[in-house]
Amino acid sequence: MKAFIIYDDFATTLKANAALRHSTRYSDVSAQWNITIWRVDMLKCPPAAETALTEAMDAHLIVFVGRCAQLLPSWVEHWLEHWAKCRQIEDVALAVSCEDGPDALSSPTSLELSEFALRHGLKVVFDDQLAFASSQSEDDLSLIEGGPQEPKIYL
Repeated sequence: MKAFIIYDDFATTLKANAALRHSTRYSDVSAQWNITIWRVDMLKCPPAAETALTEAMDAHLIVFVGRCAQLLPSWVEHWLEHWAKCRQIEDVALAVSCEDGPDALSSPTSLELSEFALRHGLKVVFDDQLAFASSQSEDDLSLIEGGPQEPKIYL
């Protein structure tokens, strides 16, 4: 399964990466995440945004980590709209995680992402500690193939 992490705080991103990898460690299914990590401000630059779009088109999960999960810049909203039109995977989830606690997730961004997900037939998960990663069903995990890979990181 492929995850695409958009971040602004690298330390929090490392925790999200670890949580995703940990989520498959204790299941009955042999599975691995293929994770790509992009710094949020890279999506502001058109050539980088196009490269990110190519990387994310076949993602099963897009994760917003850190402060960018609380306030989505307009260029990220534009990128998401473009991604939604180009995505190759039908059953995609958006996940939002920040370490500032559950109150931070009740921001206008949460409402915007929920509305975006509804418009585009996506699932959306809000969590302050990325606990969603360890709650994947066995059916979801059975779709994962391949061995362990290091994440692609775009700083």
